[in-house]
Parts: sequence; structure tokens; C-alpha cells
Amino acid sequence: MRTKVLIFLIALSATKIFACDCKNLGNLKVLQEIEFDNSECVFIGEVLEIDSDNNTFKVKVIESFKGNELGKTYNGIYDKFCGPIIDEKGKWLIYGNFNSKNQVEINYCGLTRSLSHPENNVSGSKPPEHLQPYKTESKSQSEKKRIEWILRAKSNLENEIIDLRHRTE
Repeated sequence: MRTKVLIFLIALSATKIFACDCKNLGNLKVLQEIEFDNSECVFIGEVLEIDSDNNTFKVKVIESFKGNELGKTYNGIYDKFCGPIIDEKGKWLIYGNFNSKNQVEINYCGLTRSLSHPENNVSGSKPPEHLQPYKTESKSQSEKKRIEWILRAKSNLENEIIDLRHRTE
């Protein structure tokens, strides 16, 4: 029995097992400041390719707010446990740093998000407390709240991009 426990503990310590704890550091403006200050690169990019098996992607810089050349294409990597996860092609607001392979590494628990679906990044747009209908709430009321949340996420992203543009003027 001791041998089995010992083998389990060795195997457990040899693997990279950790829990991701994305804490709410304040309101969205505070998060945006922290994210900008802690990123080497901030840009709008066109995600051209995604390899979800390896958590990698290829992105072309369309508009740069910090540290990138327009038109340059980078390979990128994300953490599937601590997100955000690059899961669709299209335009994204990217916050990241360069790793030793010169890949754009998406910040853990950061504000990177799709321009077409910003509501999918919970750090960038907190969902309503209950997306499920209350017992006293009709399905249409619940759907209305969900739509309001999506519209708020899009508005927050648009305002964030405006603020980023003002920083680079």
C-alpha cells in the first residue's frame, strides 16, 4: 500500500497540476490599466490559424497600441486552463508578452478577447449573477438579461479600444 501511495505522490509532483485562480482585481478600467502595464504587446490582430491541440495560433497585427509592427504575423500560444482561449478566427484584441521563442503569449486571466464575441471572456465582461432564469422570472426576461450582458460586453470593448487609441496619439 505504501508503494502505491508513494508512486502516486511522485507522479502527482512530476505533473503540472495547478488551479487557475483569476481574481477580480476591480472594475474594468482598473483591469485595463493593469493589463496594459503588464503587457509587452497590445494590438488588434487577425487570427489566421488555430491549433487547439497545441494551444497555438497565428495572428497578423492590424492595429498596434504597444510594441508591434503593423502587418507583422506572429505565432502565439495560450493556456487552455487559465485562458483566455483563442478559439475562433477573426479579429481579436490581444494582450500578451513574448516568450523565449518570440511567440506572443496571451496573459493568464487577461482581457484578450474576440471582437465579435467579447462576452466569451469572463474577465473582460462579468456575466450577470444568474444567467439561468429565476423561478419568478420568465424565459423572455432571462433572455433579455443575457442580450443586455452581450451588448454591454461589446460596448465595453469598443470603449476600451477608443481608450487604447487615445494612449497612442
